[in-house]
Amino acid sequence: MSADTASAPTQMTAVDAMATWDDENDPENPRNWSSRRRAGCAILIASISLLSSFASSILVPGVPAVMEHFGTTNHSLGTLTTSVYVLGLGFGPFLLSPLSEIYGRWIIYITSLAAFTAFQIGCAVSNSMTTLIVMRFLSGCAGGVAPSLGQASMSDLWTAERRGRWTAILSLGPMSGPAIGNLIAALILSARPWPWIFWMTTIISAVLLVAVVFLLRETYEPVILRRRQAKRQEKDPKSTLPLQNGGQRQLDPAALLSRAITRPIRFLVTSPIIAIFGTFLAYVYGMLYLLLTSLPLLFGAADARTGLFNYGFSSTSLGLAYLGLAAGLLVGFGCALIAQTRLWTILTRRNGEGRPEYRLLPMTAGMTLFPIAMFLYGWSAEKGAAWIAPELGTFVFGAGIFMSFQSIQLYIMEAFIPYSASAIAAVTLLRSIAGTVFPLFGQQMFQRLGYGVSGSIIAACAVPAIPFPLILYKHGAYIRKRWPFRP
Repeated sequence: MSADTASAPTQMTAVDAMATWDDENDPENPRNWSSRRRAGCAILIASISLLSSFASSILVPGVPAVMEHFGTTNHSLGTLTTSVYVLGLGFGPFLLSPLSEIYGRWIIYITSLAAFTAFQIGCAVSNSMTTLIVMRFLSGCAGGVAPSLGQASMSDLWTAERRGRWTAILSLGPMSGPAIGNLIAALILSARPWPWIFWMTTIISAVLLVAVVFLLRETYEPVILRRRQAKRQEKDPKSTLPLQNGGQRQLDPAALLSRAITRPIRFLVTSPIIAIFGTFLAYVYGMLYLLLTSLPLLFGAADARTGLFNYGFSSTSLGLAYLGLAAGLLVGFGCALIAQTRLWTILTRRNGEGRPEYRLLPMTAGMTLFPIAMFLYGWSAEKGAAWIAPELGTFVFGAGIFMSFQSIQLYIMEAFIPYSASAIAAVTLLRSIAGTVFPLFGQQMFQRLGYGVSGSIIAACAVPAIPFPLILYKHGAYIRKRWPFRP
């Protein structure tokens, strides 16, 4: 038994009955498409996710230029241009991802990416700080759909045996995007004014939009089945799809929409699994943005106001400070890619069934690396060690945080099929709020307490969570059955 069969069966959103394919080899089932076609769809979705994520931090190196352009000295406003985008990353999927469980994935990708492109233009031509902040929030709302909805799309395309590697590829975007964004922005700002940051993202987004329109196909099974049923009934009014229970009672459209829109908030309120992992994911994601806000303090030009030691990198070289984190994320990606596939295969054979809890084991290694990395980063910076020492800390941090992030995302996706889009949207809201709030006090914490104490506090908060994945590995199935989600 796979995780797909262990989870709730795929359901038609338009009817109470449970529709099935003609047979297990039905060519219209996305999991029966050619590997090339499925891989193409997955890579395109991952590309959109990467664009959305690196857009979150791409303005960070340009904030001083933006503040000078608009004549403001309020550093909180400068920080807000980044944090408000991250907030939008949570609210957009919270509202739009559930609609994919009614209207399908394809139309949601199209509309959100088109809106993202338009808002990038709005950022580039903003004539005030207020306008820029509003455009950044709306950009986040539109851009956050792909990283959240993409996890559900991977469950549409791949069986549990192959899903681990593709969700790892997808997760690479949200985790590496912020570091890549800072690096690319630093290179752009060395030759062009700050609006070119947004012109670049506009061009990339427009190209991806064209690709989505012509290359991406609908992957959500209930929508495909519903459309096929409609076509069959046009030819033969008595024709219907095979149904597991023979029921045909139509749901009221208003009730259907209401149930879909409220599904993420009901996940948060009624599901202990979502509440636990949503809170945990929020902490992990908040730590990522907290680290990102500290890197300019440590590696940037000297600032007498902070009283902190720094390495005095030039504005161009500052982007290179993110390479340690990016390299660590890539190593974490490789580890997750191998571990998720092998552990799933081994444990499924040993236990005779597939369970979502298998996905949590790599997270134990990730959470062990997390406090080690923060101690190394904080105290090597505090003692003014060679720049490679804190870079090594960011490297270890990147590897640990990727394995933790990807394990959580994959576990939630598989535990709540076919409503994984809403489940991921629920935890995305929590992690985006953390990613918004943490940078607002991050620099102040490092300035007041220093790198060493701040890093130690962050590390200490993570230590109690190290055994947590193993606990849920043993008891997660019981919790899911004890408090099942009512869609």
